[in-house]
Amino acid sequence: MRNDISHPIQYEKDMDSLLTYIPLISVAIIAGLFTVALVNFSTIRKNMQVQSEQQIRNLKIQSEQQIYSRIMDARLKLESTETFTNMAKESPIFAERFTVVDNPDEYYIIVAFLDLFEFLFRLNKRDMIDTEIWSRWKGLAKTIMTIPKFRRVWEKTKDVHAHEFREFVDSLDSIS
Repeated sequence: MRNDISHPIQYEKDMDSLLTYIPLISVAIIAGLFTVALVNFSTIRKNMQVQSEQQIRNLKIQSEQQIYSRIMDARLKLESTETFTNMAKESPIFAERFTVVDNPDEYYIIVAFLDLFEFLFRLNKRDMIDTEIWSRWKGLAKTIMTIPKFRRVWEKTKDVHAHEFREFVDSLDSIS
């Protein structure tokens, strides 16, 4: 049997022993918390950087779309002036292209549609347009290409379009 007096002494020794480790335990806990804080900070920083890059990409896309829209608007306004049409008729290339339509305005409208389709085609290739919206535009392109004047203007002008887009438009006949 143990001496009742020895228990408090043993307890004090155990407490003294434990107290000597408390600073080490505290340092370990603080180091652990610091490590967790650094990891969280790094993760948050990376997430913020990714969000920032995405926002920049979105702004560039919006800017590109706005610029394209303005360019197309200006082009259509300029081309459909009587002055430009008269000058264009002096060009053998334009004169030949105008022969497949009843008047130059029809030609300009058809070319504007083709350019719009190509722009949307590019947006689709870059996954920048909703698939359902692209599907509707693709259906419209297929339908519009059944109009003989559109098909004739396409045949006269397709060499100015990107190869991949030419293949797309030419394949519209075979898409059901």
